[in-house]
Amino acid sequence: MEESKVVEEKFSPPIRMIFVTNSEVKEALARYQGRILGVLSYSAVDPGLPAEGLVHVWVPLEVIGAEVCHEIWISESPVNVRRHGEFNYSADGDYLFGCYVYREHGLEELDDRAYSIYSGIFELLDSQGYSALLRVWNYFPLINGAGRSIERYREFNVGRHEAFYAKGRAIVEGNVPAACALGTDRGYLVIGFLAGREKGIAIENPRQVNAYGYPGEFGPRSPTFSRGMLVGDALLISGTASIVGSKTVHPEDIMGQLDETLENLRMVDSMARGKGFRERELRGLYLNVYLRRVQDLGAVQKKLEADFGIDVKVCYMRADICRSDLLIEIEAFWFPVSEGDE
Repeated sequence: MEESKVVEEKFSPPIRMIFVTNSEVKEALARYQGRILGVLSYSAVDPGLPAEGLVHVWVPLEVIGAEVCHEIWISESPVNVRRHGEFNYSADGDYLFGCYVYREHGLEELDDRAYSIYSGIFELLDSQGYSALLRVWNYFPLINGAGRSIERYREFNVGRHEAFYAKGRAIVEGNVPAACALGTDRGYLVIGFLAGREKGIAIENPRQVNAYGYPGEFGPRSPTFSRGMLVGDALLISGTASIVGSKTVHPEDIMGQLDETLENLRMVDSMARGKGFRERELRGLYLNVYLRRVQDLGAVQKKLEADFGIDVKVCYMRADICRSDLLIEIEAFWFPVSEGDE
């Protein structure tokens, strides 16, 4: 019999994430049953995971070179799955993972919708005692398209920003989550979020203006996220792109943008080490790579394999990036590796 590709992971941090393929997901769900905080499934078609007893987020993005990539968040403690209004969520006593899916009709009023969703997230977190928002995943269609009066991503930023203030969250360094925001081809607004009873340590990048401090040329309200977040022994790096200061650099040059993106990732890693993040093995590193153009895959993949080797787990996806002149965005999750890890 073929040896299983999914092995029981012995890990020290209170939470951990793994990537599995579609052929591995059932085994992984069974192996970690009762300890799964949530699953994000990246796939062009609904992967059809069980709805009962699982917080599952289907992100309708094409995985390049594969059918599905499942991102499974695991706790070392038993997890309880519940529902609160429009939100499915799970909690283990220290961390809460939740999701929200809205099937857009007409794609209008994204600022109002973002305000409503984020207000609901904060109300849920406060009601359950997990007030520290640590990481958020935002996906919605036509991210670079026209909204009612401004670009849809900028509309989204208005609603998100206003919800932070309305619910008593000051938008200052150390008080905003790591995050990503990508554009899909389908009419679903999908948000996943991870929160804790205790705050993480927010990480910023001195090569870049803090995202929540962008000048007005990038919209009436700035994006509300930090460049990274230390959560226990794990480093969660936000969606990172070819931006220096607040400006896009190397427009239309995929390799120039990739080099700049990697430099920004290295800087966030360096800043995290200054705040207590310890050296990690590369096999504990997971990357989500979002490409605006599928034809850029070969060159990007070759560069990443040359830089990181084959131990790093990478999921490549076709997505629209939050700025129309950006061709690539990378987010990273870095966990300690213990004896028994695959």
